[in-house]
Amino acid sequence: MRVLFVVADLYFGEPIGVMALSAICRREGHAVRLIALRSHDIPETLDEFLPDFVAYSTMSPDEKRFAQGDGQVRAWAARTGRRVVRVMGGPHPTFFPEVMARLELDAICIGEGDLAIIRMLEAMEEKRDFVGIPNIMVPGSPELIKEVVEDLDALPFPDRAIFYQAAPELQRSGMRSFMTQKGCPFKCTYCFNHTYNQMFKGVGRNLFRRRSVENVLAEIKHAREHFPDIRFIRFQDDSFAWRQDDPWLEEFAERYSREIGIPFYCLIRADVINDTIGRQLQKAGCWSVGMSLEAGNEQLRDVVLKREMSDAKIREGFGIARKYGLRITSNTMLGIPGTTLEEDFNSVRVARSLRITANQFVIFAPYPRTELTDYAQQLGVLDKEYDFSELSPYGLTMLNSYTPREKMIQRNLAFLGSIICKAPESLVPFLLRIVRINIPNFYSFVGTFYISYVLSSQIFPGIRPQGVMHLFRAVVRTFAFYLAKPSRS
Repeated sequence: MRVLFVVADLYFGEPIGVMALSAICRREGHAVRLIALRSHDIPETLDEFLPDFVAYSTMSPDEKRFAQGDGQVRAWAARTGRRVVRVMGGPHPTFFPEVMARLELDAICIGEGDLAIIRMLEAMEEKRDFVGIPNIMVPGSPELIKEVVEDLDALPFPDRAIFYQAAPELQRSGMRSFMTQKGCPFKCTYCFNHTYNQMFKGVGRNLFRRRSVENVLAEIKHAREHFPDIRFIRFQDDSFAWRQDDPWLEEFAERYSREIGIPFYCLIRADVINDTIGRQLQKAGCWSVGMSLEAGNEQLRDVVLKREMSDAKIREGFGIARKYGLRITSNTMLGIPGTTLEEDFNSVRVARSLRITANQFVIFAPYPRTELTDYAQQLGVLDKEYDFSELSPYGLTMLNSYTPREKMIQRNLAFLGSIICKAPESLVPFLLRIVRINIPNFYSFVGTFYISYVLSSQIFPGIRPQGVMHLFRAVVRTFAFYLAKPSRS
């Protein structure tokens, strides 16, 4: 079978989910190709590759763009008389199964597709339908059978070749991404993980699974050999450590420093990191960590976001990271439902006080069917029928509790917040005043340039492509990513 994977865009962080599925397909002898809606010509690819199976990997804000791309696939199939099976996976169909009817898809994948994709291809070869395949829903199918992959070590390493064939210039970036686990035990209200856990929990079903240290290191060595030059590693796990006593991390720290020795970045929570974990990360060669603040107000963090982190715990965690020489990038959300613009300014002040290497500020994007979005609608500050295709963490808030002027100021603050946090104290009052002046294109340009520079030089050092032209293209790609408008109908 010939399998065409389709994503919305390709950026510096590899799409590990799609790469993992591609590796499974290659292992079983299927031909694979990857394209992005924003950068590839769909009809040209279809004419050249002649796929039997098109697999869309979709986030909710991109549904309209995928609908347009799918229209091209259907038109091509009608013109050529070829039978093309169209299946959508990723977060969007998992939480919005109704997309199957809207796009008249052949099937959707709910949750993990690692085992399901091979079963679908086998069914096609044997001319069977997809009914009864776990995690797969087809029109008119009975109740969904759910499963997760228990043994992550049994899966092949993600297929990096398919990514760099689709975006060759990105191999010049010195960063490679890896995952050591699946699942997240935390209950943050703005995230899908808690909802996913409720969907898939069951007797004997382990949702929090980790690869062995041996398997993770083997993948890094394989990537180092076949996809050089690796100058920095980014672990994409939702939280690199879940608990403060972690034998896995102890073994990893000992072996990684000895066998790999490449600086790396990982995500960790301020209420998880302690002196033991700080020492282990330092020993392993960790260069930087992502450790989010999310809100400057403790009650907001605990009650609304369910982060359950006191101000004291936040300051302790950030202090431990600094103690062990870990550079910190932190995310803070503005426009949290039920708050005011003044609370956004307070979050910037608190973030500044934490002495963070790179502060990033985003505006609450109401991803549907998350607990925080439901809360916003219960408060009456978000329309029940809002258009989630307009979602953007860098656009104006979709909440109706702010005036147009407040929305403008909030967006300016999101772009300039990282600069305010690092500016000399004498300049802060001036910067806090100018965010109230409407020069949106200027603020977005300056803010994007600054945070991109800080991230590439201090959080992810060595990732910038070598050569002036490749660096220029990387800068253009970065601006396109941060400033991209949501898809339109």
